[in-house]
Amino acid sequence: MMRVRRRAWAVVAGLFIVFLAGSVLAADLPRVMIMGEDADPDTVPRDSRVFKRVLGAITNEMLNQGFDVKDETAMTHETHIQGRVRRTDAELIQIGKDAGVDVLAIFSIYPNAKSNENSVRVTSRIEGRLLDVFQASQMGNFEVDPDFYEMVPKPYSRDDILEAVGKLSKQIGSEVGQVLAQRLASYVDQKGGKLSEWTLIFDGFSPAEVSNAEEYLVIFSGYDTHRPKKNALQSSTHHEFLYMTSIDSAKLKSNVYKMLEKMNIEARVYMTGNEVKMVKTQGATQRRVKEQSDW
Repeated sequence: MMRVRRRAWAVVAGLFIVFLAGSVLAADLPRVMIMGEDADPDTVPRDSRVFKRVLGAITNEMLNQGFDVKDETAMTHETHIQGRVRRTDAELIQIGKDAGVDVLAIFSIYPNAKSNENSVRVTSRIEGRLLDVFQASQMGNFEVDPDFYEMVPKPYSRDDILEAVGKLSKQIGSEVGQVLAQRLASYVDQKGGKLSEWTLIFDGFSPAEVSNAEEYLVIFSGYDTHRPKKNALQSSTHHEFLYMTSIDSAKLKSNVYKMLEKMNIEARVYMTGNEVKMVKTQGATQRRVKEQSDW
């Protein structure tokens, strides 16, 4: 009875997550990369058949629930050495930054064999965490300890245990995917788009021009807050701000170009990671009236 109730609750929770994720598809859902952390020798290494099956099941569950999941190999095969195992946290985070994803879902698989006089029951525990790549913010830890198992005969080896875990991979991946989707959905605005922190850099702009630009920044759609960036190199021609918004990178870049056009300022715009740098070029400047309807 207890197991039936758990299954029923999982179905209800899954439908809720699908609804919530579907309601924000038109906005900027975070770009997620699912990565295995296997530095602990007790975990399943990422080059094993079992790990790949669990990873595939988690990915499919996340995709089915509407999230934008990026494949590590596809994103890094031209820039990073492939096939490495027992990687450190620092390496995983750097790969996420290099790939330009928003969120890393880092997980480890711990096989577990419960043996008694009559039988051996194999299951696994999944531990992990969600990390906002560019803001270096923890988005919470998760642990999935399924109540299902696979029987293996005695005597048994580690290979037998891994094979049993592999047979459970679809169920394990489904449960982990539901947990991840639920956690990520809580970080997405119901109006669409999670709040993200950007660094806006004005290079070659006068204080008066930056003050004028700030009046535009606050009328951008999705605006939350902005403030001067501490410990940044601020000068009369170089200004840096931390800018919180829920719009995606394409919309932000479009608004920046529109702002420069309305201010009649010529500038080159560079967008890297969560940084937007505006470098003023030679050209006439003239203050213009702001029109909010375009933002």
